[in-house]
Amino acid sequence: MVATQKGGRCFPSFAFCNFSDLVRYKDVTKKKHTMKDLKKEMYFVEGQSTTTREIENLANELLKTTWTIDIYRHKEASVINLWDLGWRFEFNTRKRAAGLCSYRNKTIGVSEWLLTQNLDRAVNFENTLRHELAHALDKAMGGSNHHNNVWKAIARKVLCTAERCYSSEEISIKVTTKYTLKCVEDNCDYERASHKAQLKSARSYSCCTTCYNDGKGYKRLMQVQNY
Repeated sequence: MVATQKGGRCFPSFAFCNFSDLVRYKDVTKKKHTMKDLKKEMYFVEGQSTTTREIENLANELLKTTWTIDIYRHKEASVINLWDLGWRFEFNTRKRAAGLCSYRNKTIGVSEWLLTQNLDRAVNFENTLRHELAHALDKAMGGSNHHNNVWKAIARKVLCTAERCYSSEEISIKVTTKYTLKCVEDNCDYERASHKAQLKSARSYSCCTTCYNDGKGYKRLMQVQNY
């Protein structure tokens, strides 16, 4: 591929280029993929998986979106951009709630502990984000309606189901304790739950009962932190 000059400007010339050059030039000139219109459709589809980074990016996009909330018959619509009002997203380590909206800190959040165990439930966590977004919009409109009919009307405007986000049928818990004790032997899969961190200065330690019963002696259990 060569460049020809016309009127002081350079243009690519394909007179002497092969097909592979044409393909590469076409790929370079393709337009970048644009984000879906989050005011009209969900970002994820049913059965889709996600990552913590993708959830964080989606949350920031939702906060930066300008929302028009028109739920009152005799009042003008509220036009709100939460990002401009200082609202931000952050992960938390809550165990019994998938999402959280903090009026004091102006943050909406998702439990990273639950998310990392349910990365195949992207739609559920997007619904959680929109759920918390509805709380933030409600607060920005001067209300504090929790989960009453006013809040549900706002939630539906941001495509939230306006229902409970966290149920055992939709979001499962695979890890129940903060630590797990695992046998140090490569060919042994013995493990058991542990709730407290072991002291490095401790004189005694837990041993694998499987290895002991098999006549292998005392094999130490290594403590692994789950979250």
